[in-house]
Amino acid sequence: MEATLTPLPYPYDALEPTLNAETVRIHHTKHQAAYVKGWNTANAELRKGQSENWPSINEKAQSDWMRSVSEEQVFNAAGVILHEMYWENLGPIGQGGGPSGELLSQIEAAFGSPQEMVREMIQVGTAIDGSGWIILVWVPRFQQLVIQPTQIHEMRWIPGVMPLIVIDVWEHAYYLDYQSSRAKYLTDIWKNINWDAVNTRFQWGTK
Repeated sequence: MEATLTPLPYPYDALEPTLNAETVRIHHTKHQAAYVKGWNTANAELRKGQSENWPSINEKAQSDWMRSVSEEQVFNAAGVILHEMYWENLGPIGQGGGPSGELLSQIEAAFGSPQEMVREMIQVGTAIDGSGWIILVWVPRFQQLVIQPTQIHEMRWIPGVMPLIVIDVWEHAYYLDYQSSRAKYLTDIWKNINWDAVNTRFQWGTK
């Protein structure tokens, strides 16, 4: 299926002063849009390759090409979905409440307190080498919350988890506002976490 660029659930200036409107606009209309285009291109190329007879190419070359296109498909699909979740779990400062109910209980069981969870996520996110995401996930197999540092979009991923809080640590997410200070960005972005959305994801993911 062809992907489209999902509109943000708020205006581009809604995350100020943490992220200015220009940062959000470029991130959404340029970077996220590139993953949408990449998914559509890779998907079309893969379908085209699957339908051809490959009369002039050997089997190893076919396999290498299919693997390369499949990797592009996965890379861009992850980029599309993670960006959509990132915007959904953010909002204007002062909106979105806090963790509640069973989610709060699980945070306290795994980390001791919400404050300690935030501290650990900032530390882990700051330490990611290069580009990636810091994600709080629910692991159904172990019935536990885990901090998942994900490089690029899809590397170091636990199968079957439910992402609850998704924070982008690619430089394009914060560079105009924070330059190289990823730790300051990761500290400030918690002011904009929409806990209503996070609680809803948890409730859905644990059913």
